[in-house]
Amino acid sequence: MIRLYCDDFGYNPQADKGIIRLLEDGKLFGLSVLSTLASAKSLRKLSSALNGKNTLLGLHINLIEEKPRQNHFLHYIFFIFNLFLGRIDKSYIRSEIENQLDKLLKLGMKVNILDSHQHSHALSPIAEITADIAKKYAIRDIRGFDSIQAYSLKAKITYGTLKVLAFISYLLAYKKIGMPASWKIKQKFDWIVMSWEDETINISSIKNKNASFIIHPFLPFDSNRSYLR
Repeated sequence: MIRLYCDDFGYNPQADKGIIRLLEDGKLFGLSVLSTLASAKSLRKLSSALNGKNTLLGLHINLIEEKPRQNHFLHYIFFIFNLFLGRIDKSYIRSEIENQLDKLLKLGMKVNILDSHQHSHALSPIAEITADIAKKYAIRDIRGFDSIQAYSLKAKITYGTLKVLAFISYLLAYKKIGMPASWKIKQKFDWIVMSWEDETINISSIKNKNASFIIHPFLPFDSNRSYLR
């Protein structure tokens, strides 16, 4: 059975409608919500669609793109640059994540997993703050990066680059060699980020029976859409 996990609910109202159809048709094993971008209407429809379903629901932590509550966060490249220089206060990161989580909890949604937009929780100190929040709110899972599998050259380069950035972030944050907390998590399945994979890679050709495929349906940056077939 192919497991599809959808990121970026809330990014686009038209995409949200399609994602809810996939959810109602039983095609998603889980999805994550951009609570900073999702409209009240989309969130109400999602809450209704989730009712009675055993679907993994995640907060897609957004520290980068549009409407952060504190107006403190920046475009991805500038964000990483400022994070590495220690210019982003940890208290802002914690406050932002908790406020994004609180928005879903107030709607009565049960959040089972934390992950992030543009994989920002792959980096320290975001990874450690995320782990601490998960413990505080009894959230059972965090998307782990050591369990990500890459198949195409494009995906391997993207994953390798993220791993280097993660190593540097930990070194700069804690002045010692190691990897962020999100790279040390034991997972029940392997994540495969389909937007990283070259279009020549077909989801049906991946024989990993322990895989969970991360998709961004109906959004233009989901370059590999072989899961639709």
